Amino acid sequence: MSQPSSKGAGFLLRAAAAFVLSLAVLFVLLLGAYAVPGGAVRRNILRSVPGLQAEGMYPEYFGFKLFQMDNYTDTIMLFEAASADETGPLTAMMTNTAYNVDNFETLADDLESYLEARAAGETRSEQLEPFSYARYWHGYLIWLRPLLLVFPYQQVRVIQYLVLFVLLAVILARLWRQCGWRTALWFGAAQLLVGVFFVPHQVQFFTCFMLAYAGCVWVLARPRDIRALGIGLLVLGVATAFCDLLVTPILTLGLPVAVWLVCLPQRLRAGPHQCAAVVGGSLCWGAGYAGCWGIKWVLASLITGTDVIGDAIHQAGVRTNADTWHGIQLTWGNLLGFVLDTLTEKGLLWPLVAAVLVCILLFLLCLRGRGPLLRALPLGLTALMAPVWLAVLRTHSVQHGWFTWRSLDVSLFAGMAFVYYACSLRAGLHRLRGHKKEQKQ
Repeated sequence: MSQPSSKGAGFLLRAAAAFVLSLAVLFVLLLGAYAVPGGAVRRNILRSVPGLQAEGMYPEYFGFKLFQMDNYTDTIMLFEAASADETGPLTAMMTNTAYNVDNFETLADDLESYLEARAAGETRSEQLEPFSYARYWHGYLIWLRPLLLVFPYQQVRVIQYLVLFVLLAVILARLWRQCGWRTALWFGAAQLLVGVFFVPHQVQFFTCFMLAYAGCVWVLARPRDIRALGIGLLVLGVATAFCDLLVTPILTLGLPVAVWLVCLPQRLRAGPHQCAAVVGGSLCWGAGYAGCWGIKWVLASLITGTDVIGDAIHQAGVRTNADTWHGIQLTWGNLLGFVLDTLTEKGLLWPLVAAVLVCILLFLLCLRGRGPLLRALPLGLTALMAPVWLAVLRTHSVQHGWFTWRSLDVSLFAGMAFVYYACSLRAGLHRLRGHKKEQKQ
């Protein structure tokens, strides 16, 4: 009895050490980013403003809402990068100040007037009002602010494209070599289906994909046992809460877990017991994620003297409880009614119902058997992570659906793997032939 308990205690100590160390490293890196001299940063941001003004705050590509960009949030990020030296690094890091006027559509103009005022030796333009995002860590400034020392925002986008697609290429190459071409194909297809090409275009979209891909590369570097996976996911949870603005955080949990499950060592030991590894890994990630958030709220409240904790709790309620959107009360009944009415108006309801029924029938027909289904079950559980996350944060998910939908990347990759391991076209054809023979007899 003492051996399992000692292993559990050892794991908890390692997890606590990993949490403290990862948060400390990120804290120091962000403090260093806030200490970067602001003059060159503001000059490069000022060079970037005309491009943002020309694009608008919410440019939409191919006339498709799901390919809508978010220059508004990225402009806030640039504001924070520009104003970071108004006070000492630690205070600025806790307050995270940006400025605007009443109309959010003019935010790029507000940024320009702020930068021009700072260049003229003034604190800011008089009509600009400060606002604080103190409930977030804003860890993306770790790389954004140093890059802005040298490059304008548009070139930062190019660097993000290079980083993300190098990571993606490494993942695909390793998956092909370690797990086979099919697995690499599923992963690549999932990225294309969520419009990965548009992700590096925005700093806020890029962050979670970059962390998730880095987590996948780490998993693929060598076989990981469950405890090592748990520690790694805890660190990813900390990094996600530190760097992300609640865009697609579930990617940093779901994609590394799915990659771990399709790796050969895990496939050879696959079974329902690995559902415990999925749940345990999720708890580790959640502990890192929630703990990192909570520490920022406490520190920011103590250092700034404002009720950051109260604001954070209020905002958490806003994002999870029913609210209104375009005049619709966001209850489950209203959401379902809205979806059904929209599909009916477009003539898509019954074709979609028919397609779902056909998919269910094909799944049942092609099922390999009870054993393969149970072996694939952990992947099925992983595929449910994104829908559950979107449902828990339903208000935020609906209001920002044009970027939160990319969380379904997890469901697409894990779902394709689940179907492949649970089903077989050969099994379906065998059943059909058997059924035809019975009819003839």
